[in-house]
Amino acid sequence: MTTRRQFLLPLALAPVAGWAVWAAGSADAPAHAAGPFHLPLDEHTALWRDLAQVRLGGPVGDPQFPIRVSEMDGQPVSVRGFMVPLTGGASHNRFILSANPISCPACQSPAPSSMIHVHSRTPLGETQEPILLTGTLRLRPHEGLFYRLDRAEARWA
Repeated sequence: MTTRRQFLLPLALAPVAGWAVWAAGSADAPAHAAGPFHLPLDEHTALWRDLAQVRLGGPVGDPQFPIRVSEMDGQPVSVRGFMVPLTGGASHNRFILSANPISCPACQSPAPSSMIHVHSRTPLGETQEPILLTGTLRLRPHEGLFYRLDRAEARWA
C-alpha cells in the first residue's frame, strides 16, 4: 500500500527536478557570488557544505556519508535555509528545507544532499525568506532524501 508521504514527496520534488534540468542545460547560467550556495557562509549555513560532501557508492549506490556528517546523526543542529512546502496552505509542519531558493538560477542545482526533510514541532508559516531552524539531524539514506530534521523549531536571530 502506498502511503500519503510516498505519494506526495515525489510530487513535491518534481518542480525541483524540472528546475535542475533547466539550469543544467543553460550554458550561460551566471555564477553565484556566494559560490554554489545562495546564503553566505556563517555558523548557520556551514552545515550545508558538510552535508553536500555525501557521495553515492557501493553496489546499489547508497549514500556514503563523510565521518563528520556520520557523527552528526542524532545530534542537535542549527541550519538556515529556504522552505519548500510539500502541500498547499499557509503553514506547514512537514516541508523541505533547501540550501538554495528554488527560484535562484545562479545557485547550485538542487540535489538530495542540499535538502532536508523537516518535521517541525509546530506548523511554521510559509515564507520565501531564509529561516533558521534547530532540531535533531537524522541520516535517512533509504527514504528519498538523505537528511531529516526532527523536532525542528524556528529560531529568530
